[in-house]
Parts: sequence; C-alpha cells; structure tokens
Amino acid sequence: MKVIFIPILILLMAVLGCHEVMEYQSNDQSRITFIRSSDWEVERYMEGLPQGRILLSCGSNKLIMLSADGTLYRIDSEEMTVDTSYVIGGSSGTGYCDAAIANDGNLYVLGPGSQVIEVDLSANSVIDQFTPGTKPGAICASSTASRLYFIDTIEDYIGEIWTTSNHTGFTSDTFYPLADIMIEKSGGRHIVAVCSNDQGSIYGIWLDISDTAKIMEYSTGSPCSCVIPLPGDSIYMVTCPRWTETNGYVCFIQGYIEFLGMENRNVEGHPIDMCFNGNSGYAGNLYVMSRTDSGNTVITVFEFPFSHMEPEVASVIYLDGFPRDIIAPSFGEYLMVLTSD
Repeated sequence: MKVIFIPILILLMAVLGCHEVMEYQSNDQSRITFIRSSDWEVERYMEGLPQGRILLSCGSNKLIMLSADGTLYRIDSEEMTVDTSYVIGGSSGTGYCDAAIANDGNLYVLGPGSQVIEVDLSANSVIDQFTPGTKPGAICASSTASRLYFIDTIEDYIGEIWTTSNHTGFTSDTFYPLADIMIEKSGGRHIVAVCSNDQGSIYGIWLDISDTAKIMEYSTGSPCSCVIPLPGDSIYMVTCPRWTETNGYVCFIQGYIEFLGMENRNVEGHPIDMCFNGNSGYAGNLYVMSRTDSGNTVITVFEFPFSHMEPEVASVIYLDGFPRDIIAPSFGEYLMVLTSD
C-alpha cells in the first residue's frame, strides 16, 4: 500500500530548541509505519491518527503518541488499536515537541509555552504542570537518578529538574543557542548539549565534577538538530541537517571527558531525528530520520560490523509523508516511524 503525500501548504522552519521542523497543512493526520529490522521492509501501517507529534515506547507492544491538540494516545502496536486516550494539555502549534519518561515511570512533556506536564502513565492522569525555565526546548531523563535535564532556547542555558518535587535545580548558561540535549545511558554522569550556531558547538557537563557547562574544543562544523548516546563506549551521535545544501550528515563522536575521535557520514535528505537499538543487527543499528527536499521522509540505517566508530550504511528507506518522530523499542524487531498521513 502506497500513500501519496500531497502538500497543500507547507511552511518549514528550523526550530532552535526542538529537533524538528514545523509544518502547516490542512489535512493534519498521521501514520505510524512498522518496518522490520530483519530485512528493512515495511510490514504494516497504522493510519488516520490525529495530529501526531511525538512517539514513545511504553512496555511490551505499547506505544504512546502525543498529538498537537494536547491528547495522549496509548496504542497497542500488535492489535493496531488505540487502548485509551485523554487530554493532557491545550492545543498548541509550538508545544509537544519533546518528552521523556523519568526513572519513576512518569512521563514529562514539553507543553505549550514554557510549561512542562507530568503524566502518571499508570493512572492515565496529569499530576503536575510547572515552568522550569523561560522556554524549555528539549528534555532528557537520567536512568540512574530522579533528575531531568533540559535546554532553554530563549535564555540559552542547560537546566536540571528534580522529579521528586519538580523544582529547578542548577542552571548553567551557554554562549551559543542550544538545539538538543542528552545524558549518557550508563552511569548518567555526563550531559551533552549541541548548538544551532554555524559552527555546531557542543557543551558538556561532567556531573561528578561540576554543574557548569563547558564548551568543547571540537565542533560538528554546521548547525546541529539532534544528539543521542550509545549505551557504552563513550560515543554519541549528532545530526546536522544543512538546510542550504542537498543533504546533511551525522557525526559519530567518542569521548565525554577527553576527545578520542570523530567520524562523519553523509545521509540523504536533512537529518532531524534518530534512534539507536542495540538488539538489532550485529552490534546494534542506528536509524536516522531525514526530511527530503520534496517534503517526504527518508530513513538511513547504519550498522556497525567492526566498531561503533566505523558505521556503514545498511539500508536507505523512503516513506511518503512529513517526518515527525522515530523509535526502535527495546526488543528490536521493528522500527516505528511517525509521519504525516
């Protein structure tokens, strides 16, 4: 089944604080595409989902989709049905650009304006709404502590949230505007934030030593859109869309404290998001989601036959529709891509 995407009116802009681009069109429906990791073939679609913006994995065969109108949908990916849905906030064209699940299992969503919304997923209810900064633009959760970390895209700083009380902990100013943030998977002591300035500057915080952001001596060479960590090896990946060029690229960087190396790989289209799954392929697969100049989606799959600093392209997958989010749940059987319908 092939769905043709015909844009009626599209307005694209680089969003400094969220690793996405914004789109305006009259038919605001979404589709989740299920792609097998065994052969990179599309197995099935779930279509007609309203205004989907964020996709998260939530246990075995369970997905969460957040929509632009402030509705949370819990989806059974095996039955291809919506189990439940409920409103967590108001409709907004600028909210719901990022979310993270804290180590206590609660969901934290960047809502409209400066608001962060805490959702108890077990009770299907909003339990708190608070404002940690002027304009939170991206958020990540520690797997080892009751902490969230965010970037503020108006005042340019990295901030901490204590999830036990939802108060703002430290804030650390940066000189350059920030685009995305991550925290290492193992140990949870190193934070990396990437910038949208022309050099693609990178900031790091080593929480064992300080809560002050330090600018790295290396950079990506062009504005960044997304950063994610590998589970080990002190490696993280950064996407650079290069909107003024034909294609963008991905930087593979090793070293949180001491810089150990960087490898760049070109991808088709302009990369805006990515995810990694260690249970697919030989040593895990990296999935990079890009927007094409025609307004559709292309996924570049990287595998690692030798090391995580020697990525090789395993597949390039073309999908109709505007890219919105991408996940690869822990079991690794499927890659799931959220696009416009």
